[in-house]
Amino acid sequence: MNMLKKIAKGGMIGLGAYLGYAFFTSNILLHYKKPKSREELEEKGLPDYYGDDENDGPDKAAFFDTQDILLTLHLNLIDSAEKTIKFANFSIEDGAASDLFYGKLLEAADRGVEVYILFDGKGHNLFGISNGKYWALMGHPNINLAFYEEFDWLRPWTWQNRMHDKYMLIDETYILTGGVNLEDAFFVKDNEEAVYDRDVVIINKEPERYDESVVKQYAEYFEAMWFHPYTNVRPNHVMKRYENLARETYEELVSTVKEAEEKNLYGASRTIDWDEHLYPTRKVSLVTNAIQRWKKDPHILATLGRLFDEAENSVIFQSPYVVPSLEMREYISLEHTTAKIFFITNSMAVSTNFPAIAGQRKYLNELSSDTTQFYHFQGKGYIHAKAYMFDRRLSLVGSFNFDPRSSFLSQENLVVIDSPELSAALEESLKDIARNSVPYNENAEHLVENTAENVPTPWYKKILLGLAYVLLHPLEDLL
Repeated sequence: MNMLKKIAKGGMIGLGAYLGYAFFTSNILLHYKKPKSREELEEKGLPDYYGDDENDGPDKAAFFDTQDILLTLHLNLIDSAEKTIKFANFSIEDGAASDLFYGKLLEAADRGVEVYILFDGKGHNLFGISNGKYWALMGHPNINLAFYEEFDWLRPWTWQNRMHDKYMLIDETYILTGGVNLEDAFFVKDNEEAVYDRDVVIINKEPERYDESVVKQYAEYFEAMWFHPYTNVRPNHVMKRYENLARETYEELVSTVKEAEEKNLYGASRTIDWDEHLYPTRKVSLVTNAIQRWKKDPHILATLGRLFDEAENSVIFQSPYVVPSLEMREYISLEHTTAKIFFITNSMAVSTNFPAIAGQRKYLNELSSDTTQFYHFQGKGYIHAKAYMFDRRLSLVGSFNFDPRSSFLSQENLVVIDSPELSAALEESLKDIARNSVPYNENAEHLVENTAENVPTPWYKKILLGLAYVLLHPLEDLL
């Protein structure tokens, strides 16, 4: 009995020591790791992202922001692939959307397309030694699977290094990028659980000008991530005891696609006419964070900081939450621009991300004084889209949230589009969301006239947000 007590006591001491070690190295040390300053980064400004006013660039661009088409985008692009598919995504969950997606990738691989799948090492649905989807993918000679920064018990400082990107590259001709995760809530739920997001599709219409195309920049970024030491590329191999499981799961996924197309479920049999949606562009560029552990050099935040400073007329931006921490404000200033600033975010009533919205709550008064007007979304569901628009000409869309985690801890990307035509359409999309929102300051200038009624925050959510505010206040860097 005494021996058991000693073992139990030793185990508790060991567990406590490990938890302390993990907390210290994965959280506390972050406060002492400083990235390069804004001056050291020397990011480009507005004129650098503008193209020739007289001539279009090689890329055309379109954006899509309704649930009924976002999954169709992915499926149509996979169908169009002839040579390669390169896909990177932060999160994929079990459900109809992921089954259709995997099934489509397997069909593409069957017709000879080389498929590369890169997941964040902690955000996918392929965990477990007996996971049939994992073995179905690994068993196909034309599918290559890799994971960025997988969970490492011995190195907790790697836990915060996440790949938050969500993009797909087809034949080095098409790019799909935005904020969409492969989860049913983004595609097939039209209720309080729905998540509303936005994807951009870029098409290189002039292959002879490939070097000028943003498609080349995305291809180089994907290669840098795929071959990086933080990425684990799995060998194509199926353990003998899982060969039947791999084959059965393959058949199930492919049959799921056929059934969805026959019954036109989730828009699976719909074909998008790209020309109906495309806008001309003068120039399209890519901005990403540095591929680093600890705190990354915040290239995206510093770029936004310079664009905010140089905007002359207006800035309109949308983020699921807005948490302008003290460290972020070393790179970006909302109060020093001469432009009018409008932004749209979730209200406490609809948000499901308690830590982030609690962090936003801390800055409400400052945000009110530093901006022209901001809106709290009050509609059904939850907005997850991220967009930034400057002087009704330059539009930035991608995975970057306006918070410390996206700024310093995660791999992120924003596509920068110089197109007054696309900006005009994007502004209308943002105004539609503002109309389903409540202005924070009724007496300030408005982006739209008619807005929603205020929805009270449920009492239980107020309690949870209050707790999150108190408990997470010292951990703002992680929000």
